[in-house]
Amino acid sequence: MDTHRLKYFLHVADEGSINRAAGTLGVAQPALSRQIRLLEEDLGVTLFRRTARGVQLTEEGERLRAGTAAPLRQLELALRYVGSPLARIERGLHIGLPATVAPVLATPLLDTLSAVFPKVDLRLSVANTDVLVDGMLKGAIDIAMINPVPDGRIFHKVMLVEDLVVVGGPDADLHPDRPMEFSELVEFPLILPSSHIGIRTTIENAALRLKFKIVSRMATDSLQVTKDLIEAGHGYALLPLCACAEELRGKRLRHAPLREPLTHQLGVGVTGHLELPRGFATKVSEIFLEESTRLIKSGTWPARPAPPQRET
Repeated sequence: MDTHRLKYFLHVADEGSINRAAGTLGVAQPALSRQIRLLEEDLGVTLFRRTARGVQLTEEGERLRAGTAAPLRQLELALRYVGSPLARIERGLHIGLPATVAPVLATPLLDTLSAVFPKVDLRLSVANTDVLVDGMLKGAIDIAMINPVPDGRIFHKVMLVEDLVVVGGPDADLHPDRPMEFSELVEFPLILPSSHIGIRTTIENAALRLKFKIVSRMATDSLQVTKDLIEAGHGYALLPLCACAEELRGKRLRHAPLREPLTHQLGVGVTGHLELPRGFATKVSEIFLEESTRLIKSGTWPARPAPPQRET
């Protein structure tokens, strides 16, 4: 089978539109439509159904994307970097991710890093921002995705913004099409992160601005414990959607957006005494951004790119 057709299929699936995908790929729309038809004929299935806004994957199309996206991307990366000096780098690389981000970013990020740097030993730590920052300052972690921190020893570039949603148990009266007012949270027993960097600071600052008192019934820095407590009916939390997507799909948790979105920022952070070669560190940062952008664009990660800003 022509891998170009699979590439075209994945672009159309990501864009949700043959016209937009044609523009992204730089091919004529009729030619792209023909390639999709030929792929469907080869497979003997219908991959897309037309909608008022473009096209939508069928069940067979979803299965094809799930089974081909990662292998095809690995092949493209291998071909792109096979002769690159980056492929000859031999060293270790310790990266860090927040627990809320790891479910959506960890696997594609490690897949790409291993394809670009086949001789680099990769290590991943999952923790909250203050733990990751402490690891970077001690030289144990090389680079991490973190919330912004007021620490001059950390160079941080914001990459994306996530909305926080109210998450409750399976019997909670929460609906994704029924936004809540932030003021309603005063009646909710909240489970907050123990760390005051990141989501907790965002919530407390919003409450302070609006002169509300937030009741924290429990606090933990374990995302899994937080979700278990919510599911068991012990309280509610404010989380990004990607942190609980699996539980929401399984109807073990329910959520509602806030009428006035409450957001938090994430980006890549390093220390001023980073010991990685500059070119290597720059490429790793670029891969963080590229993978995050790709996941956002495909709809896998419900976030949005941050406006351009200077590094701090």
